[in-house]
Amino acid sequence: MTFKIKRLSIVAIITLVLSSCTSSKRDVNTEELIGGLELLSSEQTGIHFNNSIKESETVNHIYYNQIYSGAGVAIGDINNDGFPDIFFAGNQEADRLYINKGELKFEDISKSSKISRSPGWSWGVTMADVNADGYLDIYVCRNGESMNPTDRKNKLFINNKDLTFTESASEYGIADKGFSSQSVFFDMDNDGDLDMYLVNQIPDSRLFKRYSNIPKERYKLYKDKLFKNENGKFIEVSKDAGLIDRYTYGLSVNASDLNNDGWVDLFVSNDYDEPDFMYYNNGDGTFTNVIIDKLKHISRFSMGSDTGDINNDGFIDLLTLDMAAEDHYRSKTNMKSMNSQEFKEMIDKGDHHQYMFNTLQINNGLGEFSDIASLAGVAKTDWSWGGVLVDLNNDGFKDILISNGVKKDVRNNDFLTELNEKLKTDSKDFYSMAKMTPSNPLPNYVFKNKNGLEFENVSKQWGFDLPSFSHGISYADLDNDGDLDIVTNNMETEASIYKNNTTGNYLKVEFKGSAKNTFGYGSKVFIYTKNKTQVSENTVTRGYLSSKEPILFFGLGKEKNIDSVKVIWPNGNTKAYFNLNANSTLTAVYSNAMDITKKVKEVKEVKEVKTIFSKLGKDYLGINFTHKENEFDDFKEEILLPHKLSTNGPFSATADVNGDGLDDVFIGGAAQQEGTLFLQTKEGKFQKSSSSPWYEDKDSEDLEVLFFDLDGDGDNDLYVASGGSEFKSGNKLLKDRVYINDGVGNFSKSLKIVPEIYESSQTVEASDIDGDGDLDLFVGTRLIAGKYTYPATSYILINENGIFKKAPKKTAISLQNIGMVTDAVFSDIDNDGDEDLLVVGEWMEIKVLENKSGIFTDNSQKFGIKDDSRGIWWSITKNDLDNDGDDDYILGNLGNNNKFKATKEHPFKVYANDFDGNGTNDVVLAKYYKDGYVPMRGKECTTQQMPYVGEKFKDFHSFASSKLIDILPEKTVEEAVVYEISNFESILLINENGKLTAQKLPIQAQISPIKNSLVDDFNNDGFKDILLVGNHYGVEVETVRYDAGYGSLFIGDGKNKFKFLPPTSSGFYIPTDSRAISSIKTINNSKIYLVTNNNDSIALFKNNMELMSN
Repeated sequence: MTFKIKRLSIVAIITLVLSSCTSSKRDVNTEELIGGLELLSSEQTGIHFNNSIKESETVNHIYYNQIYSGAGVAIGDINNDGFPDIFFAGNQEADRLYINKGELKFEDISKSSKISRSPGWSWGVTMADVNADGYLDIYVCRNGESMNPTDRKNKLFINNKDLTFTESASEYGIADKGFSSQSVFFDMDNDGDLDMYLVNQIPDSRLFKRYSNIPKERYKLYKDKLFKNENGKFIEVSKDAGLIDRYTYGLSVNASDLNNDGWVDLFVSNDYDEPDFMYYNNGDGTFTNVIIDKLKHISRFSMGSDTGDINNDGFIDLLTLDMAAEDHYRSKTNMKSMNSQEFKEMIDKGDHHQYMFNTLQINNGLGEFSDIASLAGVAKTDWSWGGVLVDLNNDGFKDILISNGVKKDVRNNDFLTELNEKLKTDSKDFYSMAKMTPSNPLPNYVFKNKNGLEFENVSKQWGFDLPSFSHGISYADLDNDGDLDIVTNNMETEASIYKNNTTGNYLKVEFKGSAKNTFGYGSKVFIYTKNKTQVSENTVTRGYLSSKEPILFFGLGKEKNIDSVKVIWPNGNTKAYFNLNANSTLTAVYSNAMDITKKVKEVKEVKEVKTIFSKLGKDYLGINFTHKENEFDDFKEEILLPHKLSTNGPFSATADVNGDGLDDVFIGGAAQQEGTLFLQTKEGKFQKSSSSPWYEDKDSEDLEVLFFDLDGDGDNDLYVASGGSEFKSGNKLLKDRVYINDGVGNFSKSLKIVPEIYESSQTVEASDIDGDGDLDLFVGTRLIAGKYTYPATSYILINENGIFKKAPKKTAISLQNIGMVTDAVFSDIDNDGDEDLLVVGEWMEIKVLENKSGIFTDNSQKFGIKDDSRGIWWSITKNDLDNDGDDDYILGNLGNNNKFKATKEHPFKVYANDFDGNGTNDVVLAKYYKDGYVPMRGKECTTQQMPYVGEKFKDFHSFASSKLIDILPEKTVEEAVVYEISNFESILLINENGKLTAQKLPIQAQISPIKNSLVDDFNNDGFKDILLVGNHYGVEVETVRYDAGYGSLFIGDGKNKFKFLPPTSSGFYIPTDSRAISSIKTINNSKIYLVTNNNDSIALFKNNMELMSN
């Protein structure tokens, strides 16, 4: 696999031209980086705009659902005096334009500028130089309750260069009459002028009820539109460009080069059930919606969105906002449970996996994304509107700013219950009904970026926590003091102006663009300092219904100098600037840039870089296996399960089964699917074996598979663990199986070798436990079907002349009711010559069973395992990572990218029992809230599982106000299975003379569950590295599925330090529901790496470094 990368050194070929660079008075020798915002009063700023809503008998949310959706704000320097000005869009209030007089003083020029002559229900606003005269114009989107298209004509205010504007939308061809939300101006075809994408909506559903005879020709107004700039006029090209022909409730749009190909792409956030759009620009005037392929899941009710590089890896990431409340009470009173049937139908019709959470999609560099919002701590911020990625403390990392609050809690479940009762009476007093709705202003959020992937809520510390109803949000250095100030458009309170008092150095980049794109929209800027690389794009439409000034701002922290700056204009022309001072403004001039494509070819600056791994086609070696998971509803009886237990396969095993010196491969099947043995040929290809006695056992679910010499005849026999949650204990399909090898790769099933044990097993490991020279087995029981969290008993099988017998309990008394075992390893942890047993599992502590003369004793604490080691452990792998002569261990946990937050002070808990006495196991997950524990799930789904809950709690308020001890019967709680977890991190256990020291894996390993790991020196530097695979797609519909993992390579230094290597460099990329990874030795002693995936085909990789060394 190869990737073309443009190194910074290409700028060295470009002649340095002196540019305009001005400095500010900010002290460059800052000693401490401090963040903080100061809310200025309207008396200080002169801004008195208040987007208030006056409700009445005919104007309220019963009539018009979008009444509280607010309006946007745009910032830009309309008179080119160096001070950013502010435009506020209004709903019932008239739009307002404020000129910046300096020192954070503003003057209302709405009347004199003539923008107030066009009243209407405004939503989104964007500033752009539409007529390319060097002055910013203003485009306003109109929406509202009027079904008269003329009332909704969007407005284009052309700047007359004298602080007045002329409305000219019709003249330019963009007086659109749809229910418009927002627009973005961008160069779609790199021809040098600005085109425009317009987000429209279908009319509010309640308008349809009021207006039944809508002319069919009007429906064309309700779809998104793409306008191409043809000689200064805009022509709609939506159909020809390939836009999706669907009616949606779009709320925001971003124009950004998401796949780094030099063409601007589009992301559109759609509210309600319609999925968002991610349009990749094909470079020929057309776009392709790639949302299903590039994002593993999306928000359900997408609101505002923004793009930017949050981890400074050079790739553009994506933020979308939804309505999930962080507060337990609000989440249980204001949000209905997700309907699993509706969710399934949505997927079945080809739409996306949509969850009611914010998403923070990290660009992996290959044009695809992984959502890490839960890991970052930004998944739930209540009813959020605008989210922007902006460096507020000048430290060089983009923070997250979120506007929040809806005037009325229109989704409050108790209000809706009461409303429905009143509607049944045929009452038409809708105004009185609307007045019943609760109203709770909410604080906005600001999250400080700690390291590129983790964020800290500093709303209170930075002074951004005043409760309000904030919608549009934007930012600019309003006072030119070297930091970014904040503006919000509020409902029922005056607009907020926050002065930023941060320290830290900065660099601003202004643009003098081409003749038709004067402000350089779409330009991309990279800055390189001593310890950091940053990239930003000059695109102004951001957040929610809002836009920012066309200037880029880079925080530098304590850095005093910028090594270099690279400016890439939309057509690819590039200019480099070197050795710039901090606290200055660079003016990038298009006419100074050069077309570098020819130069690049001459000096061969674009090089093909070999990655460590290359992916092989699935038919390359002939291992054409696809796992086909059987349909099973884990949640039918246990509605409150956190995730599926029936999708834990497939596993694979490699060994030479026919004595030809080459590795062969067996891959297990799902229930109703046979496993497959692939034999390697002398040419290094694989063929399906003609021997397949496992076909007769295809109704069983194959889990871990193991090749080992059972009978001491020198060949490899096969053990297959039978498991899954589909079958109750005692079902004959749960009996594990053994297939005997005749020495040349022909297998036959033996019925008598394994005892009659009918439990759901998952893991099997071999060791000579009793020292008699043959291999005995540990078999780990995964679960008791229908009894989630109830501890299952695992067992040891002693090999007696080729027949396995269950070892007496005293052999390993700790295996009785040990738990839900997922994995285990035999390992001589104490170097005494025999192998001990380490066992992990779901809701289990890490167990170290010390072997003394064939008797295993739980001595976990003796070896350094802490009391709080319980986790959702998926895997354990042994290897001497530091080459000190003993085994170390890699343990895969759930990871931190999940909604179940846990700390030592406030662990995450589970309670399991038949709480309502109806014969089914009830699972209650619980978190700490205020002064006690509360259930994770809501009243509706809890009542589905335990009907008495609905009878006991008549409304949502009483349920949300109750602690767990108030909800569950006291006696049944005392008898319940109760576990608690304080940490979900995947870790290393470093063996230091028999003492295990826990060391968390790097943060990139925490983005998903780790199902398996493999250790080798993959880059040939003499030190061992780690490959990880994982994910778990099968979750209940109110939990975001675990799909952020894409396989990861961590490079070791021999000292137990491991550094993440991104897939653009590693070449190891497997964004699937992976289960296991194994190496296969092929001809010439080369290795192929096989990854098995649930309900998907296998993946194969080769090591390019290995080939180079050969």
